[in-house]
Amino acid sequence: MPFSDKQASDGEILLSLTYLGHSAVHLRIDKTNIYIDPYLLDPVDLSKLPKADLVIFSHGHFDQGVLMAGKLYEKWCCKFLGPRPLIAWMHRKYRKVIPKDAYTGLNAKETTVFNGINITAVPAHYPLNRLGKTLLTLFSRSSAPGKPVYGYYIDGYYHSGDTVYSPVIPATLAGMPVHTACLPIGGKYATASPTEALKLAEEIGARRLVPLHWQPLLQQVHFRYQPSDLVRLAKTSASKVQICPLAIGEILELADKAKK
Repeated sequence: MPFSDKQASDGEILLSLTYLGHSAVHLRIDKTNIYIDPYLLDPVDLSKLPKADLVIFSHGHFDQGVLMAGKLYEKWCCKFLGPRPLIAWMHRKYRKVIPKDAYTGLNAKETTVFNGINITAVPAHYPLNRLGKTLLTLFSRSSAPGKPVYGYYIDGYYHSGDTVYSPVIPATLAGMPVHTACLPIGGKYATASPTEALKLAEEIGARRLVPLHWQPLLQQVHFRYQPSDLVRLAKTSASKVQICPLAIGEILELADKAKK
């Protein structure tokens, strides 16, 4: 799986995003590597991924990668960030593996700074129905808290976590410039449809949209929509948002690099 080894020129901070399947992405911001919801399955090879500085979880469901946290720490000795109830649960579960000072918990709309990067927890809206809860119970075998669900604003990136459209999201992001939004489009199990994702991207002023959460989970739980549905919608509605469907392992290098 290829990864970027480009170097930033003087006065620039190199930005890139790599899609790792489901809701998992790897962000490179200058020399900092951040992974969000790293539910890592084949063909992703953990041994070949760049070492994480920070791993962020939107919530505690199995398809966000929380049950891999112990393995990730042993591999990377990284820091972890997530909703406060989830971080408290992780501290109990991994108390013999991950030290307490590796964790940072946030409440909604709180901001922390990591390696000079501002990270803000953005409340999501995740109205999971009974069927969705049943499926999660069958597959996850975990007591990790599934709520609250937070998205995160990370110096121009916005990763929504699992959510449907909610006016609270653009209200929270008001005044925060978004160059790249990573949004679910699957349209089932409390995830946004392409219509909701595009509406949200437009309202937050995102220049580009990377679709997430459209692949089948464990090859058994299928979603309603695919990236092609989002591409078609954006074209027919003449949206100004650039749609960026990525294959697993594909890198989105941002041409509009941030200035130091």
